[in-house]
Amino acid sequence: MKMKKQIMCLSLAAYCGAAFAQTDYKVTFTTDRTDITTIYLCSEEDGTVLDSASCHNGKAVMDGQTRLPQIAVVAQDKKSKSPISSFILDSTPTTINQAKTGIEVKGSPLNQKYAEVKKSVNVHNEKMRALQEEAKAIAQKNNGKIPDEQLKRLQDEFDKALHSQTEAIRTALQENKDNLIPASMIAFYSENIGMDKVEEYLKEYAYKDNGILKNVNNYIQALKRKAVGAMFTDFTMNDMQGMPRKLSDYVGKGNYVLVDFWASWCGPCRAEMPNVKKAYEQFHPKGFEIVGISFDAQKDAWQKATTQLGITWPQMSDLKAWNCEAGAIYGIRSIPATILFGPDGKIVATDLRGEELQKKLEEIYR
Repeated sequence: MKMKKQIMCLSLAAYCGAAFAQTDYKVTFTTDRTDITTIYLCSEEDGTVLDSASCHNGKAVMDGQTRLPQIAVVAQDKKSKSPISSFILDSTPTTINQAKTGIEVKGSPLNQKYAEVKKSVNVHNEKMRALQEEAKAIAQKNNGKIPDEQLKRLQDEFDKALHSQTEAIRTALQENKDNLIPASMIAFYSENIGMDKVEEYLKEYAYKDNGILKNVNNYIQALKRKAVGAMFTDFTMNDMQGMPRKLSDYVGKGNYVLVDFWASWCGPCRAEMPNVKKAYEQFHPKGFEIVGISFDAQKDAWQKATTQLGITWPQMSDLKAWNCEAGAIYGIRSIPATILFGPDGKIVATDLRGEELQKKLEEIYR
């Protein structure tokens, strides 16, 4: 029995050593720019700085050991706010050349394939940017308006480019199920692909738990929490008097409750507020409730807006703007946004506004 335990311990130690093994890497960076004095090698999977080096005569070399393979980026700063190029850091030495004509990455066959995929996607990005610039130029010549005929042409061409880009991404996903390329594509283009298709793909994808997909996986779960029929997910934030309040203080208490995500700085939110106010005044006597969730960062602006807009229903906010906890829980990526909860606390409808909100409430309270 003692010998058996020793063998098991040795086997476990060997497994752990393999699971966390560090592998050699080497990255050579060259540039024709004279303003770059230091270059950083950062992980795109968790944001950590893996290495750095000084640039001498337009060249920097970084080598060491880390977990491989992983998606990385060479950047001019520690937080990758000025990224130069992303690539797959693996055991094959990689050379990244920055020139006026563009960025060239040379290394493993996987990096060659990754570069080809990015090129096939970026060509459509460039087309869409060009169309946006053309639309801007036409509008400037026509007092801010684009003639209908030209607008239709621009929109058709933009839609075509977007469709072609999406198809290029989907092809890359199907052809690279065994490597990290899809992780990078999904991280940046998940909504283009379609969240339902992304979720289905990730079920069988080897790198579905990769760090670069953290936000995507969180968003998938948030969409489930926001789905019609889902029971509310509770959270706590302060009200306008600084007192902590829970969503459960209002939702699931036997009334229909509209949770309205908005902000004082949001023009469309302010434009929609008269419709929300009308609904509240008409249906509140019948039991209808509203709870506002503000995406503001400044309490004074939030308070001022509620006074200006005549908002009298309860308000909550953590004053974190787009980092609002409630927004993350329910996958709110644009405002105004609404969630209508039923008396039992289950979601009845989402994104109701204007006539749609009025029609739904009339249907409920007729």
